[in-house]
Amino acid sequence: MNKPSTTLVFSVALNGYQWRYSHCIKSQKQYAKKMNYQYVVVSRPIFTSLGVECCWLKLLLLKAALEAGYSKVLFVDADAFIQPTCPPVEQLITDDKYLYMAHGYSGEINSGVMLMQESQSSLDWLNDVLSSICTPVAESEGIGWGENGHVAHFAKTWQGFQLISPKWNNTYAKEMSDYIRHFNFGPLKNSWSDKIVHKVIFKVSKILLKCDLNDLSQQEKKLQVVQHKLPKLFSQVVRIYPEFSK
Repeated sequence: MNKPSTTLVFSVALNGYQWRYSHCIKSQKQYAKKMNYQYVVVSRPIFTSLGVECCWLKLLLLKAALEAGYSKVLFVDADAFIQPTCPPVEQLITDDKYLYMAHGYSGEINSGVMLMQESQSSLDWLNDVLSSICTPVAESEGIGWGENGHVAHFAKTWQGFQLISPKWNNTYAKEMSDYIRHFNFGPLKNSWSDKIVHKVIFKVSKILLKCDLNDLSQQEKKLQVVQHKLPKLFSQVVRIYPEFSK
């Protein structure tokens, strides 16, 4: 009998993403099965009062997965399709590097695909990011929401970070022979259905958070709401998904 894999692949698909991107989630599950990795898609609770800001949850779950004993954890956004030709994540691992991400179409580091290797340094880095939620960072300008700015900001100055090929997180090139094609807010997201879905999700999020997600003057207020609500959502998820428990 094969031993359970110590590599985890997971995604967070809440607030309608679990339905809109079911084809991407299926590709992630197939990839994990092919590589004999564990796979979890966090699709409950179905809706959250954090709206699009629930993306911060990925950082708490990354930390929990490493603490639960996984040696490598690959986070993939729900709107990222893993190609059948995608190689094993072990191909990326190098000495003294613990976090692997690629640049997105904006030229900034994109946190939609994150590979993290277990180490005390990894846990310390995640704690640094999470403890700074309420501190706006320059990298969030132009994004206006989510954890991507903070992740990029802290990754740039960490010696444990390794920049990888955009093949692992292609957000902009239709012609690229990629491993993971990410239909985020870049050029690859151009269908009318995507535009409608995200317009609705952002409208609802603005109401739930009681602030304009794209107004930089309201960033501190928004981040305070995130810091207040995130622990409760994390506790809910861990109760549902034992993979993130020790």
